[in-house]
Amino acid sequence: MSSKCPVADLYSHDYFHNPYPTLTSFREAGPAHRVLRPDGLETWLITRYGEAQAALSDLRLSMDGRRVQQALGAFAYGFLDRESDPPRTLLSSDPPDHTRLRRLVNRTFTARRIEGMRPVVQRIVDGLLDAIAPLGSADLVSTVAATVPIEVICELLGVPVEDCESFKQWTTALFLPNSDSGDGMTATDGMRNLRKYLSELIAVKRTELGDAQSDGQGLLAALIDVRDHDEDRLSEHELVSMAVQLLIAGHETTVNGISNAVLNLLRSPDQLSLLREDPSLLPQAVEELLRFDGPLETAILRVATEDIPIGNQVIPEGALVKIVLASANRDPEVFDEPDTLDITRTGTRHLQFGHGIHNCLGSYLARMEIEIAVRSLLARFPDLALAVPTEEIRWREIMIMRSLVALPVVFTPQRTNSLSVA
Repeated sequence: MSSKCPVADLYSHDYFHNPYPTLTSFREAGPAHRVLRPDGLETWLITRYGEAQAALSDLRLSMDGRRVQQALGAFAYGFLDRESDPPRTLLSSDPPDHTRLRRLVNRTFTARRIEGMRPVVQRIVDGLLDAIAPLGSADLVSTVAATVPIEVICELLGVPVEDCESFKQWTTALFLPNSDSGDGMTATDGMRNLRKYLSELIAVKRTELGDAQSDGQGLLAALIDVRDHDEDRLSEHELVSMAVQLLIAGHETTVNGISNAVLNLLRSPDQLSLLREDPSLLPQAVEELLRFDGPLETAILRVATEDIPIGNQVIPEGALVKIVLASANRDPEVFDEPDTLDITRTGTRHLQFGHGIHNCLGSYLARMEIEIAVRSLLARFPDLALAVPTEEIRWREIMIMRSLVALPVVFTPQRTNSLSVA
C-alpha cells in the first residue's frame, strides 16, 4: 500500500459499518499514511499503537486552535471558520497555556466531586429504565445512552434540568455528518447557542454566588470562583470555552461509550453470559469494551510543527494529523487476539482516553457512567436482546466517532418500580 491510500477505503458505507478490516490493512502496511478526504483535504493517519501512544504526547503535534484553523483553511469546521479567535480549552491549546488551564481546572474537577456524582448517575439511569420498562422494546440510544450523560453533566455544572434537551440538540449538531442535526441546525448554530447560553448562565450564577464560597455550588460555580479569584485566573472567554468543552466532552463520547458497550455485549453471547455469571468482571469488561470498540475512532486533530519521521514516512511541517485510536487499540503487537472481545482480559492499556498531558480529564466520570448504565440494564432486564439482526444496526457516517444511529432492543415488559442494583 502506498503512503497515499485510497479515499474509498475510509469513507464508504462498509467502512463506517465496520472500519476494522480497513484499519488492519493500514496498520499492516505501516504506522503512518497520507490520505485525501473526498472533498480534497489531506491528512496523515497514525495507525499503530506504539507510534500512536508516542504521538499523543508529542508536543511537536500541536492542538492549538489557531494552528489547526490555519492548517484547515477553507476546510475549517463550521464552528471554527467564523471564529477570529478560536476558543482556548484543554482540547485546543499547547503548553504553557494548556499547563495553566489544566492546573486551574484540576482544582475544580476533583475525584471527590466526581465520586459524589455516583448516586446521581444511578438515580438518572434508574429513572430512564423505569420509563422504558413497561414497553418491552426501546431504542437504547435515544432513551438511555443519549440522556444519561447530558443530565449528569448538566447536574455537575449546575445547569437547570429543563434546559438539558436544548443542550442535547446543540451538542448533537456539532458531531453529525455534514454539520446538520437533521432539524436545520448547523455546527455553527450549535456552538453559537452553547456559548450564548453558558455566557448568560455564568452571569446569573456569578450574581447568585456573590461573596459566598463555591463549595457545594456545582462545577460551574467553582470555575467562576477560579475565574474571579485565582491569581493566575481564567479569562472570561476561557471560562465560557471551558464550560462548553466540559459539556461537549461529557456528552457525545459517553453516549457512544454506553451504546457501543451494550451493543458489543449483546452480540457476544459468551461474554454477556460471563458477565451475568460474575458481575465483578464489570470494571475490566468496561476497559475491554472501550478497547474493542470505543466511542472515539480518532483523537482530536493535530498539526505538525516540524517534520516528524514515523516509520519510513516523514510527516511534513504544517500537515494535519489524526491519531487513529480504533486502529491502535487493535494492534496485535500489544494485544493478543485483538479482534476478539474478551472481558477477562487484564491490563488493557487502551488509548481511548488519550495519553500524556492531554489524557481525558473526564475519564473517571465516563467509566462510572458506562459501568452504572451497563450494570443497571443487565440487572433490570435479564433477557435483554437485540431487536434486529446485527447487520441491520446502523452507524453514523462520521470518522471521529464510532456512533450508533439507534440500538433497538427487546425485553420482557415490567412494572415501573425501580430495582436497586447499586
